[in-house]
Amino acid sequence: MTASTHPDLTKIDLTDASVWEQGTPHEWLDILRSEDPVHWHPESDGQGFWALTRHADVHQVSTSPGQFSSYAQGPLRLDPAPDSLEQMRMIIIGMDPPDHRTFRGLVSKAFTPKTMSDLADSLRAETARVVGELREKNNCEFVTEVAARIPMWSISELMGVPEADRHRLYELSHALIDDQDPEVAPTPETSMEASVEIFGYASEMAIRERANPSGSLTSLLLEAEVDGRKLTDFEFTLFFMFLIVAGNETTRTASSHGLLTLLDHPDAMQRLVQDPSLMPGAVEEILRWEPPIHHFRRTATADLDLGGKRIAAGDKVLMWYPGSNRDPAVFEDPHTFRIDRTPNAQQSFGIGEHFCLGANLARLSLRLLFTELLGTVENIQLAAPPRRLHSNLINGIKEMQITYDVRER
Repeated sequence: MTASTHPDLTKIDLTDASVWEQGTPHEWLDILRSEDPVHWHPESDGQGFWALTRHADVHQVSTSPGQFSSYAQGPLRLDPAPDSLEQMRMIIIGMDPPDHRTFRGLVSKAFTPKTMSDLADSLRAETARVVGELREKNNCEFVTEVAARIPMWSISELMGVPEADRHRLYELSHALIDDQDPEVAPTPETSMEASVEIFGYASEMAIRERANPSGSLTSLLLEAEVDGRKLTDFEFTLFFMFLIVAGNETTRTASSHGLLTLLDHPDAMQRLVQDPSLMPGAVEEILRWEPPIHHFRRTATADLDLGGKRIAAGDKVLMWYPGSNRDPAVFEDPHTFRIDRTPNAQQSFGIGEHFCLGANLARLSLRLLFTELLGTVENIQLAAPPRRLHSNLINGIKEMQITYDVRER
């Protein structure tokens, strides 16, 4: 493995969270995709990794779990400690086939078309309730007052979490996954303390559900059998924590970026106001434009070739979705936001084995939110520059103050 001598490439540091806090460094990703799409990237805190920015390479790695493993060292950039790796391997995001398919099958029972259809009316009503509160004033902090509440409601409904507990679980999941940001997790202990509290909460839920099964996803997990045995309490707790975090973080991020993107493209927003039937395509383009997750990792299981480069067994491979989502080989005028773009092969939900379980729920949530929002308020403006998350993993917005006028009913 040798580092490139291209003058621009040596200045690129995708591990620098302060760069991503200012916004996605598309100039860097464009250079990499053009000059060195399978790029050896050194790291100050690790062995280095291959950075993938081309759509086809991300697709190949995502759909080749035998060659590119989630199990070997987990899906995150830094090598986890042995005990953390063992825990990661107990949830679907850190599994390879065949275990991945078996455990994914358990959780997928909560995301069937029938379940989503049953949830849709309730979700529509909850979205109308949350957005309806905007009628009482002419300003809000969009992330916490709107974007965070709807996905937390959805995953809590599926999991059977009582309404009184949902806000605390949102705070804990935020501290757990966004631990690169010193404001969200001021000390290294913050994330660990959040993990411990969620563990304790999940254990209490398990006791309640076993005594009085509710038919929720929590019940399904507790009753399910894998290879003739039920999940251990530890396995269930890890699943609970993963689902609460995954079900809440990404859709909140997509909702926040969706509004910001529409504010940056007022013509597109006006088209959606005039023709809400364009909303499904707009949601796909929002996801392409600002993927909620910047990257995931795989580990090569053998020596192999990828994109003309020789990858060694054990090498880290990172798939950069903001790069693959703007690959000109796949997307015409990739840096142009088009709500009617078709086809739209955005990779923000992943591809292959680890395609996002909650993709259809996320799409439904985003369609309902923006349809309701644009029908309720108008003349939306930023009251201050949005504050982004200090993270090169989560494409988060921490705060977005907006003003608006309420539409006549």
